[in-house]
Amino acid sequence: MRRVRAAAFLAIACAGLMLLAVKAQGAVPAEGVSDARFARLARLARGINLSHWFAQSPRGDYSAEHLTTYNTERDLDLIARMGFSHVRLTLNPKAVSDAPEGLPFNAERLALLDAAIAGFLARHVAVVVDLHPDDDFKTPLAKDDAAVERLVAFWRALAAHLADTDPERVFFEVMNEPVISDAARWNAVQKQVLAAMRASAPRHTLIATGPRWSSVDELQKVEPVADPNVVYNFHLYDPHNFTHQGATWGADFWRHFKNVPYPADPEAVEKILPGIADERAKQILRGYGKERWNADKVEALVVRAADWAKAHAVRLTCNEFGVYRKVAPTEARLRWIRDVRTALEKHHIGWAMWDYAGGFSVVVEKDGRRVPDPATLESLGLESAE
Repeated sequence: MRRVRAAAFLAIACAGLMLLAVKAQGAVPAEGVSDARFARLARLARGINLSHWFAQSPRGDYSAEHLTTYNTERDLDLIARMGFSHVRLTLNPKAVSDAPEGLPFNAERLALLDAAIAGFLARHVAVVVDLHPDDDFKTPLAKDDAAVERLVAFWRALAAHLADTDPERVFFEVMNEPVISDAARWNAVQKQVLAAMRASAPRHTLIATGPRWSSVDELQKVEPVADPNVVYNFHLYDPHNFTHQGATWGADFWRHFKNVPYPADPEAVEKILPGIADERAKQILRGYGKERWNADKVEALVVRAADWAKAHAVRLTCNEFGVYRKVAPTEARLRWIRDVRTALEKHHIGWAMWDYAGGFSVVVEKDGRRVPDPATLESLGLESAE
């Protein structure tokens, strides 16, 4: 019961945090819309990403069997008990359609998406429906206007389907990390997509992002739209040479990294170099040490994002940050997570950690069951539910 009371207290505190964020970021609601409506942003205070379920499924498996077994009722219960105010439900169009462009919908699998959303809402956990396609869906958007039309059509249909969900607790996100390098192109594409989403779902809050990988640098290239019911997001994985050590995707040298320290300086990095076999990787790590990453550098990034939001009088969230667990030193990983989370909360920015049960996870396997990792939850300012 003590944990239940703590979770309830946390929810109240998070609501206050995000209401402060609305004021701090200078947002003004649309004419005829009360400030009270934007209390919904309290739901974005503390979240967790749901990977490998409706998106990033191993071997591209979006069968009904996968969608009903990868996360179960027990997982939904656990997420709620851990104290997360929302989930970011990543959605590959292939999960709800047999066609590459995402339309028409597969009725059975679309119903499973509906059931997942309803399951979280029943547990008082809000849901961000995040369009999270593979690169074969995203890459053509850079040059192919027909691909843009397919994206617009997909969101027009999905937003219409979900328009009757509770707008206080369900949010729609344009696209995860759009890959497009041309910021002007992405701004034009995003504007079209937001207009289609808004036409189909006039009451819901929409979430927009920057080009390429949605970093702080890329957030600053976004042209906000006139719609005041749009939240802007960024991702924070800096420094990538720490957060992605051991990763087999992205930069080819990350796979050679292990035991990379944080905070870092040249002396700390020099101690791990005898364990790094690849000479190029050693060179890059020496450069990482000279950058001297610490809490102050992390907060400086957050301040840049907060200043951008204030200058444009818009609302802001950070809906991805995390450390790949495979070879990262535990104490360094926990400290980085705490530093990021603390900086975001200091500047009244809601967050969602990556991820629930993947390679960056907040849970671990114990006796064949997912259980909370108490140390990671503590770094997130939460308390173990089991």
